[in-house]
Amino acid sequence: MSRSRNQIASAYAPESFFTFEGGLGACLAKPLPTRSVEVSSATQNQIFERIEELARSWYDQAKHCRDGVAGAFEVLPRQCVDIGFLNGERSDFQSLNVGDVVLLHPSEMGYVPAPLTFVCETCKLVRTYDSVAKLDKDLAVLGDNSKCPHPKSAQKKCDWRQLDVMFVHWSGNWERAMPHQWHWDARQSKPVLRYEVCSCGSKDFVLDRHSPAIGDWFFRCAECNKAVSKKWLQNDPESIAMIGAAMANPARLTEVRMQATPYRASAVYYVQGDQFIDFKEGAGASLRLLMPGRHDQLKEFIGQRYGFGAVYPSETEMEAAALAGGAKADWDKYTAFVKQTKALEEALAKVPGDARRAMEESISILQIGQAMVRDDLVKRGIIRLRVSLPTALEENIVNRQTRFATRYDPFRLAVEHAALKETKLDPDVRVGGKRGFVMFDKLDDDLSPGDEAEKAKLEQQTRGLLNQLGIDAMGLIREFDLCRFTFGYSRMESGPVLRDKRYMDMPVRMNLFSKVQHEGRRKYPIYVVTQANEALYVRLQEDVVYRWLQTLGCVDAFTVDGNQLVGAGLLTHAYPMTRYLDRLPKGQQTHSYIYAYSLLHTYAHLMMRTVAEYSGLDLGSLGEYVFPADLAFVIYRSGTTMDLGNLSAMWRNANVAFLRALLRPKALLCGSGSLCTSRGGVCPDCLMVPETSCVAGNKLLSRSLLSSIGGRPPFDSRANFTVRGYLEAVEPGRRKSEARC
Repeated sequence: MSRSRNQIASAYAPESFFTFEGGLGACLAKPLPTRSVEVSSATQNQIFERIEELARSWYDQAKHCRDGVAGAFEVLPRQCVDIGFLNGERSDFQSLNVGDVVLLHPSEMGYVPAPLTFVCETCKLVRTYDSVAKLDKDLAVLGDNSKCPHPKSAQKKCDWRQLDVMFVHWSGNWERAMPHQWHWDARQSKPVLRYEVCSCGSKDFVLDRHSPAIGDWFFRCAECNKAVSKKWLQNDPESIAMIGAAMANPARLTEVRMQATPYRASAVYYVQGDQFIDFKEGAGASLRLLMPGRHDQLKEFIGQRYGFGAVYPSETEMEAAALAGGAKADWDKYTAFVKQTKALEEALAKVPGDARRAMEESISILQIGQAMVRDDLVKRGIIRLRVSLPTALEENIVNRQTRFATRYDPFRLAVEHAALKETKLDPDVRVGGKRGFVMFDKLDDDLSPGDEAEKAKLEQQTRGLLNQLGIDAMGLIREFDLCRFTFGYSRMESGPVLRDKRYMDMPVRMNLFSKVQHEGRRKYPIYVVTQANEALYVRLQEDVVYRWLQTLGCVDAFTVDGNQLVGAGLLTHAYPMTRYLDRLPKGQQTHSYIYAYSLLHTYAHLMMRTVAEYSGLDLGSLGEYVFPADLAFVIYRSGTTMDLGNLSAMWRNANVAFLRALLRPKALLCGSGSLCTSRGGVCPDCLMVPETSCVAGNKLLSRSLLSSIGGRPPFDSRANFTVRGYLEAVEPGRRKSEARC
C-alpha cells in the first residue's frame, strides 16, 4: 500500500484498521522493512529523548491511576506500557534500547484483511476465521451460491459481508466478533478459547442485530434459535494472562472485558508520536544546554537571556576555565583579539582625524571577534557565567523534566527559540539566495511591490496594523524545518488512563509498533518524516503583554525589574504542564503562566484560521509551535508535498487585508451563538482546529483572552470577574496608528 508519508506514519501506521476506497473490506496495517532514515545525531538524540519522556510520563500516570482508591486492584507494569519499555523482570520502567530500534522512511505499508468475521445478509449465518489461510480454504464454500450452509435454509442464495464491528481493549488488543470466548484455564495456567457449542449440539450461529446499540447484539443458535447470552461478550486474552491466577476473583472480569465498536471508530486506534523543530547540527551548542547534568549552564543561559544580570567572570578566571576545559587554542585566539584591540586603541590617539574611522571599525571588528570566541566557550559550558536566580526559578530548572512534558517545557522552548533566532531569524541567514526570514514591515524584493514608494507605504501600513494587533514582530520563515515521528499506538483512549470505565479507572497501554526485520535482527520501527516548509513567525509586544497580565489579578502576579523581560517572571512562576494537561489548575487559583500560554495559543489559532481563509490551505494542513517565555509562536505548513509557497503568495496577494481581518470583530465571533460565548473557551465553530494540528489538543483556549466578546476562560472560575481582552490592552495611540498611515 502506498500513501503519503504523513498518512503512512499516522492514519495507516502499523496495527491501524482501514478500508480502501468504496468502504468495503476492512484491513489491518502491518509494517514492512522499508529503507532506514538518515538523520543527524542531534535529531536522533531528540527523537529518543522525546520517546523516553512520553513513555515514562505515560507509565507513571497509568501505573498510579488507582492510587488512593480503597479496594482497587493493583495496576501491573505490563498493563501500562509495551515490554520494550520494561526491565527484564517486567517489574519497572526502563528506557527503550536504542539497539532494538530502527528509524524508517514511511514509504509503504503492508496489510492483511481483518477482522475475519463474515455475516450472510440473507440468512444471518456467521462464519469467523482466525487466519487468512483458514479463510482461503473456505472461500469456495462462501462463494458457492448453489446451496446455503444454514441448517434451516430454503435454498437461499448467500450474500457474505465482512462484519464491520469488532472488540477492542485498552491493552491495545483487538478480537474478531465470534460466539467463542476467552477464559482463564487454572489447570493449564493460561488463557484458552472456549468454543461455543449449543445444547442441541449445533455449532452454527446467527447474529441477532435487532438492537440499535451494537453492544446489545448477540448470537443465536442457527438450529434451535437459543440465545448464547443476553448480549455478546468477549475477554482480552493478554490481560487475562497478565492477571493470571487472580482471575479466580470474578471482580477481575471487569478489567478484561472488551468493548464492541465499529472498526471505523476513532477509539479503535490512536497513533503515538511527537514533533519538534529540526535544527540538525546547526544549533548543537544551544541544545546541549538541555542535556542531563547541564543545570548550571542552563541557569546561566536563562539569567543572561531574560535579564537576571548574568556577568562574565574575570579574565583570570576565564583563562583558567578555558585551559582546564581543553580549549587552549580558543583562548589563544581570544587573547590575540584582546592584544590587537589594545594595540589599536593605544595607537588611535595618535592617528589623524581622517584615518580614525577606519581604525575604529577595525577595533569594532576585533571586539566582535573576541566576544564570539568568549560566547562560544560559554555555550560549550567551558566558561560559566555568574548569575543569581530566584529560588523558585532554580527549582523549576532543576525539576523541569518531572514538572513539564517535553512539548510544554518552557526552558526547552526558550532554548529552542534562541536556536531558531540563531539559525533562521538572523538577518544574515540565506535560503536560495533570499533572506531566510523577512519581517513584514521590512520587506525584501521578493515580498514587496516593485515600486519603492509602494513598498514604503505597505511597510508603514503593516507597522500600524501590527501595533493595533499588539504584535512586535511578524514575518515569513522560508524554511521551517520540522521532524515528526511515530513509534506506537494505543486503543480506546489517546492518553494513559481510561476514566471511570465500568466504575474503575483503567490503565491504557502504550504499545510499540510490531517489529520488522532489519540487518538480520527484529527491531521496533520508528517512522520519521522531516520537512522544510514556509512558516509565519509572530512575537507579541512585551509591554502590552505585561500590562495585560497586570489586569488579571493572578495569585502569582509578578513585576519585572530593571532589564528583566516578561519571560523572567513567567519562567519563575511557570505552572507544571504534563503531556496530557491533566493537572491544570481548577477553581479560583488563576496563574500568570497559564494565562500567558493560553493567550499565545489562542492567538495562534486565530492566525491559523485566518491564514487558511486567505492562503487556500486547509486548516488541517497547518500547525503551531508556541514559545511562552519569548511571547512568540510560529504557524507553519505541515504538509510534506511540494511547497507551492502558499504563505508567501498569501502575503503578496493579501498583506494588509490579511492583517485587517485579524482585527475584525467577527474574527472572534462564534457560529454557535451565545452558548459558546457565555461559557467561555472555544468550540469547533470558532477557534478550535483539528487535534492533529493543535499542540495542546484544543485545550487552554479562550476567545475572551483576545477580546471581551468571548466571555471568560473555562480555567478561571472567579465570581464577578471579567477578562479584559489582549487587543483591548493595546494603547489607544497604537490603535489609531493605522489611521495615520
